[in-house]
Amino acid sequence: MLDGMNVLAIVPARSESKGIPNKNICKLSGISLIGWAGLCLSKLKWLDGKIISTDSKDYAEEGKRYGLDAPFLRPENLSTDTSNIYDTVVHALLEADKFYEKTFDVVILTEPTSPFRKPEDLEEATKKLISSHADSVVTVSSLNSKCHPAKALSIKDDESLGFYEARGAKVINRQSLEPLYWRNGVCYVFNRVSLLENSWFFTENTLPFIIDRDIVNIDSPIELEWAEFLLKKPSLTK
Repeated sequence: MLDGMNVLAIVPARSESKGIPNKNICKLSGISLIGWAGLCLSKLKWLDGKIISTDSKDYAEEGKRYGLDAPFLRPENLSTDTSNIYDTVVHALLEADKFYEKTFDVVILTEPTSPFRKPEDLEEATKKLISSHADSVVTVSSLNSKCHPAKALSIKDDESLGFYEARGAKVINRQSLEPLYWRNGVCYVFNRVSLLENSWFFTENTLPFIIDRDIVNIDSPIELEWAEFLLKKPSLTK
């Protein structure tokens, strides 16, 4: 329990993946991505429940090895490429209520593909949600200016190349661009009531939790290699 709230952590880990086969059990420095999530959550002694939501018995066993409970296997309709992650989270929350025999007030979603999370990231983001009475708090990182929409190009129907945004032709230096952010997958924290009422993770009362260090959200082989490299260079992950 944290600040009087029952808190549940959910690790979503579908077994099928396109970019990297069996991505969630890929090893990073000898530990699976599920394992990295479990190890981080195990350091948060105030958690009232921590579960893995998966459609795979093997993944469930991997979660158990790292301290996660696996009270159910995710149904088939929540385990496809087109399944809605919101529906997956709500299913896991309601199943956890039954398994732990309590009603959770706060939900933390921790994606295995973001292994560089720290326990303090989750604790501070959760405290921000509770103290601010926000609907949700989402961890983000600064978007590299090279990826800014004002610098992006698009290919038109006539195959000519142009700026995605009209202002792009006038943008000269990155200092003139407004700061933008990307969801890094470290965690999403939700208020239970707003989660169930709004049917989505983002509302007008969603707040950011900015992480100002190198973060990798693994979705391709090169990102897995990059994460492995960063782990060998501790100075890069501080």
